[in-house]
Amino acid sequence: MREQNSRRFTAMALAVVLGSVVSRGIASSSATEDPAPAPPKSTVPDAAQVAPPVARLDSAEIYYAWGDYAAVVRVLSRQSNSRPRANLLLGWSLYRLGRMPEAVTAFERGLALAPENLDLINGHAFALYRTDQPERAEAEFRRILATNPDREESIRGLAAVLYTSQRFAECLPIADGLLRSHPGDPEAEHHLVKSVDGMLTGWRQAGKTPAEMVAEGWRLADAQCRRSALEIFRWVLLVDPFHPGARLGLGKLGPEFGREAEAQRALEELLRENPDDVQARAALARLHLNAGRTREADTEVQAILTAHPNDPAGVELRDAIRERERSRAP
Repeated sequence: MREQNSRRFTAMALAVVLGSVVSRGIASSSATEDPAPAPPKSTVPDAAQVAPPVARLDSAEIYYAWGDYAAVVRVLSRQSNSRPRANLLLGWSLYRLGRMPEAVTAFERGLALAPENLDLINGHAFALYRTDQPERAEAEFRRILATNPDREESIRGLAAVLYTSQRFAECLPIADGLLRSHPGDPEAEHHLVKSVDGMLTGWRQAGKTPAEMVAEGWRLADAQCRRSALEIFRWVLLVDPFHPGARLGLGKLGPEFGREAEAQRALEELLRENPDDVQARAALARLHLNAGRTREADTEVQAILTAHPNDPAGVELRDAIRERERSRAP
């Protein structure tokens, strides 16, 4: 009787602690850093009805929420786990402890129980990636994204696989998309800039010209990968500082990404060399307009319309300047 009461007390105490943990919303690290799962948002079973396997899982949930991954492994490794969630927690705990081959095994045991569980597939993919199995990891990430295209941790996983596999052209649109969603994200920024460098270095070694690189930049800009395009233009200017297409690209896209001074300098240099460059002058007018310098913008627009009275870009900019001035009038 005393032993039964002791077990009942232990189970009830566990239930109280677990309820407290969930109610406080304790979560794992950010998915940006490490896409380990957060503790479940589920109700706690009646303490008197808790069976030993459920009790172990509940204990593991608490330890996982506290970041005590060694304790999770200790609790869940005592005997085989017949629940997918237990294998998920065990897999991620082993992963965070750096025990990657064991993490792969844990995720695979979970997948044997629940082959379509996306959390297990995702964890398995990351563990495969960390055990130098990029082809299998890529297949798993793409399997997830085929039905869940917005699952960010899997998007990031795929980007990492492509980047480390030196498939830079494929990595670029993914990194660009992540930066559009999370401006300034350091991991996406690193992948994008380094992918541009890796891709264009390979192109140059293969004999491709700066003109072909600039054309790729405009293609990416048209596909909304504008940051990738800007970095291509800037890379080209490192090897060909006077390339007109790259300077125009920098002038058009630079202000959008905090490089207004570089952009203005590039456009002014183009106009010193060729005062009749309508594209460069229109880009400079827009740069001034977006910065609130309507007088400078109007000077550039008047130069365009004097030479080309019906130029569409000039007319559009003239109307935009007038609208801006009207909005400022008292």
